[in-house]
Amino acid sequence: MILSVAGIQFRYNGRPVLRDVGFELDRGRILAVLGVNGAGKSTLLKCINRILRPKRGVVLLNGRDIASMKGREIARGFGYVPQQIGPEPLSVFDAVLLGRKPYIRWAMSEEDYRIVERVLRLMHLEHLSLRPLNTLSGGETQKVLLARALAQEPDVLLLDEPMSNLDPRNQMEALRLISHVVRDQKLCAIISIHDLNLALRLGDSFLLLKDGKVHTITDRQGLTPAVIRDVYGVEVTLTEVAGYPMVVMKDA
Repeated sequence: MILSVAGIQFRYNGRPVLRDVGFELDRGRILAVLGVNGAGKSTLLKCINRILRPKRGVVLLNGRDIASMKGREIARGFGYVPQQIGPEPLSVFDAVLLGRKPYIRWAMSEEDYRIVERVLRLMHLEHLSLRPLNTLSGGETQKVLLARALAQEPDVLLLDEPMSNLDPRNQMEALRLISHVVRDQKLCAIISIHDLNLALRLGDSFLLLKDGKVHTITDRQGLTPAVIRDVYGVEVTLTEVAGYPMVVMKDA
């Protein structure tokens, strides 16, 4: 088991946000974290890689408690893609090169540059490599952030709404890329996502949060209309279109 999370509790200004959250995830698997706004999805991702320090709980990466790890070791283990970043004047190439920071001792190596070039090709970003990051569209910026995470060569990808700023074509490209990288490089990925249909296309398993607690952890078969109604408060039908599962909301 590459990642084990147990008993995570977190509070914002005394208000409970996460209550005893836990799960396990193996290599080559993608976990979609679902729930309404404010359910604690983004907070959970930040607790896993110690951006936020939970009040209680344990995160084990390859059997090792991350509380005992240095920041550089955590950055090698986890590639984190936030929902958004502030304006940065870096070029796209330099922004992706920052993903190599956990491995750098004195200066960039030829291997660091080769990895960045490979990731830029993988993400189809070569033509933007010299563009300042703060001149890109939201979708382009999101792809650069994903490229930076991949350049870290992590064991675990933590993706917070990675397709929220992407148009449908780029959503499908990102979906295929994430799936390919996770399977091919034997990583695992945890993805906070609102779109249930994208989640069904991408996820192997699903963790649904409600009121800061784990409501359900399940595979596709367990993501039933009843579970969705309990978590989201809406009536849905599950169907299949062109071989893909699809959630259709019913009229109120």
